[in-house]
Amino acid sequence: MNYTLKLVTKDEIDEVMVIINDAKELLSKDSLQWQQGYPNESVMMNDINNNELFGCYLNDYLVGIVALVKGLNKNYTEIYDGSWINPASDNDLTIHRIAVRKGYYHKKIGDKFIKLSLDYAKEYNLKSIKADTHIKNIPMQKLLLNNGFEYRGIIYLKRDEVDNSRLAYEIVL
Repeated sequence: MNYTLKLVTKDEIDEVMVIINDAKELLSKDSLQWQQGYPNESVMMNDINNNELFGCYLNDYLVGIVALVKGLNKNYTEIYDGSWINPASDNDLTIHRIAVRKGYYHKKIGDKFIKLSLDYAKEYNLKSIKADTHIKNIPMQKLLLNNGFEYRGIIYLKRDEVDNSRLAYEIVL
């Protein structure tokens, strides 16, 4: 299969939301992650407007998305029960909002996004890539660990939601 990775455009917001809703449905079986109104269309449009939302396409059909955000992530300034290898800084790339369209699970699209994030971070001379996920999101934990990330501790999201603790991961470049 011939997958391509590129920035998502505003015209694709409806398709983006289909993928987000597929992910919300999948996550709802085990956790509260993404079950309280986040992420929503406004968040996703912000990613698109900031040129941070990348898509994985199969023959021009959007099958997955990931936000790659450069700079300091305010959620990562404090970490508990562990520590960052490189403290949170402007030299970070953060992986957010990985989601895959229903029907395309188990096709290694997440691995493609991790490779994209590594290439992207190197291109911009960033020092580390950080990510977080819910304790019950086992597929995301496995994706990160299987691609060289290390578990670093627990962070707490600085947005108002129930169950805001997340497992934190990092890979140093």
